[in-house]
Amino acid sequence: MPPKTRKTKKEEVEEEEEMAVEEVLQETKPMKLPESDASFDRKIFVAKTGTLANSRLIKLRHPKEGCALFRISDTCFDEIIGINDGHRSFFYGESVIENGTVHLVAPFNPIFVCLPYLQKTSEKFLEIDEILKDEDFEGIKELTTNQRILKALENVTDVKGYLLDVKVYRLNEKKMLEWMDRKFRSLTEALRTDVHKSLLDSPEALDRHVFSFFIDFLSPSMIPTIKTHLNIQEATELENQDQSMKRKATDEGDEYEKEKPIAKKPKESIQTKKLQAASKGTKSISAFFGKKT
Repeated sequence: MPPKTRKTKKEEVEEEEEMAVEEVLQETKPMKLPESDASFDRKIFVAKTGTLANSRLIKLRHPKEGCALFRISDTCFDEIIGINDGHRSFFYGESVIENGTVHLVAPFNPIFVCLPYLQKTSEKFLEIDEILKDEDFEGIKELTTNQRILKALENVTDVKGYLLDVKVYRLNEKKMLEWMDRKFRSLTEALRTDVHKSLLDSPEALDRHVFSFFIDFLSPSMIPTIKTHLNIQEATELENQDQSMKRKATDEGDEYEKEKPIAKKPKESIQTKKLQAASKGTKSISAFFGKKT
């Protein structure tokens, strides 16, 4: 049996550190997590105060995107826009909302949704439920009984009233183009304060910039007609060259970033190495909030 040797001061300190780490791990050992309760599922909505009551969510055919979720009520019509970076959750009281998507309730003019249907039936007067019908999106029926939306449609249609309060509608292209012009000018004024000075110095470039946003509300078939009516000019050769130079400068900046020397990884302390060794086999905190399979 080998004789006992006196421990050095360093060995005693290391032994004490190991015991402290083990004690911490025992105290923080996770217990079995509770099962998720479906009744606590929640979503984060950002909307104007007092507008969510008495409203309904419906799926409709978006004039550009094909499908979108909308909120409708007697006083509001809004698009629901989801914003999610893929790595977000929320603490709500003593529970966790796993899906960190933030839903913005953004005002959307219902005329843009109705225009593709009005275009298809522009040859004759029809009742509104004969115009706004879609086998794939039954929610369109909600628009046919909403008096606020029906009143708005008079901005782009001819309306005739018959006996028993029956009204028929037909798209009026002249009224529609005039309405588009007003909306485009309104959007231009709203964006004017946020654009670069170079755009303000060039009305044609500013119109192109605003139109790039405006087409997000138009069906592809309508874009050429509206573009011609608003007199949106194509970019000049000089402007395209400027844009090309900007892209080149950006690419060179990216190359510089790639060539920058890689920072050396700092040397790990003895305590850090011991904690890593002691934590082998345990799950990270992000695993507790991930989806259960």
